[in-house]
Amino acid sequence: MSILMQYLHVIGVFQGFVLAGLLIWGPQNSTASRILGTWCLFLGLNFLGPFIYINGELNAFSALIGLHLYLPASYGAFIYLYCRHAVIDSPFLFKNLLHFSPFILCYLLNIDFFLSSPEIKLAEILHGPSNLTPIIAAQVIFTLLSFIYIGLSITMVQRFQRKANQTLSNFNPDMFTWLWKLLLLDLVIWLLKTTTGFYSELYFLSIAGDILIIVFIYSIAMAQWRNPSLFKISQLSARESDQETDAVTARNTEHCEARTNEQVGALDPDIRKSLLTAVIEKMKTEQPYLDSQLTLTRLAEIVGISTHHLSEVLNQHQGKNFYQFVNEYRINFVCQRLKHEQETKIIDLAMMAGFSSKSTFNAVFKQLMNKTPSQYRRSLVP
Repeated sequence: MSILMQYLHVIGVFQGFVLAGLLIWGPQNSTASRILGTWCLFLGLNFLGPFIYINGELNAFSALIGLHLYLPASYGAFIYLYCRHAVIDSPFLFKNLLHFSPFILCYLLNIDFFLSSPEIKLAEILHGPSNLTPIIAAQVIFTLLSFIYIGLSITMVQRFQRKANQTLSNFNPDMFTWLWKLLLLDLVIWLLKTTTGFYSELYFLSIAGDILIIVFIYSIAMAQWRNPSLFKISQLSARESDQETDAVTARNTEHCEARTNEQVGALDPDIRKSLLTAVIEKMKTEQPYLDSQLTLTRLAEIVGISTHHLSEVLNQHQGKNFYQFVNEYRINFVCQRLKHEQETKIIDLAMMAGFSSKSTFNAVFKQLMNKTPSQYRRSLVP
């Protein structure tokens, strides 16, 4: 193993084990955090594999030889379950273990190898096994599964995104950007690994895949540890996520075809108007949007109405979801302060306005103002 690969594997082992400990244990960690933590543990064990036998010699850990070979067979199940539980935060059920049955099958196909002595296992790894059929079968299984699970994950995230927008759930739209990046990088990693499997002379592609795993997957793990509800949609239940069509959405769609937008919904149009007036009044006088932890539920409590009614009011009269509605007030707050506080840092104003990250603020500002914050500030100078 080259020096570069040794460094990469050492970093992978260290980060994998540390993040596994942070994400798996702790009363505040969510189901998604623990799934991601277990995935990090498997990644760490996978990177540890080559160190179990160094320079072709046995050591105290040689009984574990080969156990890392088919850990990648579980990665597809991990990314699917992580995306699912990150969004809906439902408990991990026993039936979810069925997703790991192909992973177990890979080891069963090679049971003779794993029951062999460390000397025999090391010889087969260094010089090639006498029977390649079980190994090839296992590799085909986990390679195909990886792409199948990426496809399933993409379909699932698309469904979540559509349902969240339809029901105006309380979520940050940027969460889906992160999930799409995760799925895209996972696809790129597997394409690199698969290409290396067919063309061994392109081994540098496998190194690139390892670097992507270390940098991106572990970055997501660190972000998840800092904020266990990073991707959570608070009003999207597990039951809703498993259904392709939502009864409420279907009923509203049917009503829309026969009635105008002003008439759709459980509330009388006049009541919705009065509730919207109350919401706007609270936003102006109490400025709850300055709280970066403001949620749909919390705003409903401040106004004194139900969460469902608040969603309907924003939908029918504003045509926005909760975050779009609140972020408009936050951007307006920043714009007003920029006019009078030329020396204050833009990021400081963003934090004062209720944004919790610079990237979210920049994206929302550009979307609403068609300018970056810096461009907007320069436009104010006569």
